[in-house]
Amino acid sequence: MELAVITAEKISVMFVMALIGMICYRIGLISGHTNEKLSDILLLLVSPLLIFTSYQQAFDPEKLNGLLAAFFMAAVSHAVAIAIASFLVKKGRTDWEVERISSIYSNCGFMGIPLVSALFGADGVFYATAYITVFNVLVWTHGVILMTGKQDFKSFLTALRSPCIVAVAVGLFCYLARIRFPAVILEPLTAIADMNTPLAMLVAGVSIAGSDIRALLMKVQIYYICAIRLLVIPVAVLLVLKAFRLDDMVTTVVVLATSCPTATTGTLFALKFHRNSGYASEIFGLATAGSIVTIPVMMLLCGLITI
Repeated sequence: MELAVITAEKISVMFVMALIGMICYRIGLISGHTNEKLSDILLLLVSPLLIFTSYQQAFDPEKLNGLLAAFFMAAVSHAVAIAIASFLVKKGRTDWEVERISSIYSNCGFMGIPLVSALFGADGVFYATAYITVFNVLVWTHGVILMTGKQDFKSFLTALRSPCIVAVAVGLFCYLARIRFPAVILEPLTAIADMNTPLAMLVAGVSIAGSDIRALLMKVQIYYICAIRLLVIPVAVLLVLKAFRLDDMVTTVVVLATSCPTATTGTLFALKFHRNSGYASEIFGLATAGSIVTIPVMMLLCGLITI
């Protein structure tokens, strides 16, 4: 119960930040083009620095074991998500590719990292990097194949070169090699990394404000896809991971990352591969709003369910 209450409090704070982003968009302070640049700063600089700085801590064999467990659980959670989405989102429907990728992949970067950081600090982000790594590898391989119908090895190489993956690789190397940066370097990097939550929420708020909220609320199918993303998949993943009886904190971090709303990657891929980007954006908007309620519920279940 305590974790659910804390999560609700943190999400409420993040919602206010997103609301400020919506207001900024409405009054013209942040345009769609500016939001794209802010998103680039977040993805290419701030989030990678947050990931890297999470590794700047004393080496601990138990944490390394927890990280390996997190990689395993992240792979399992994505396998469960792909299986459920393949069953519940039938191939051949109009925009089924958009619906399926929106169901499978969570916003583990934009919303996951801020929430994990707020709830568990650097240790939580340390474990969340495993989920982000698996996410990036799969979304740039399975996700691309899903949206294009073609296998592309270049997409896999692109995934390995993404800033977050590079940050994980460099950070993990420094962690294993016991390389700790001096304060004069680490403090400014940490200060920039601390921008992650407010910047992510501003971007999310502007993205929601840019969608036609009245129109999307009338589309029944969007509720169905959001229910799969926010409830069906997280509950299934929670039950499966609890059965492994691994570290509770690592399990909670992975469940939290899985419980996040639709990834912005769905909209970006829809634009890139000429799918229905407007529909992808609508799913993203409603799922993001709905997650304000569903994420605390998932954290409550995470604390209550024992197998």
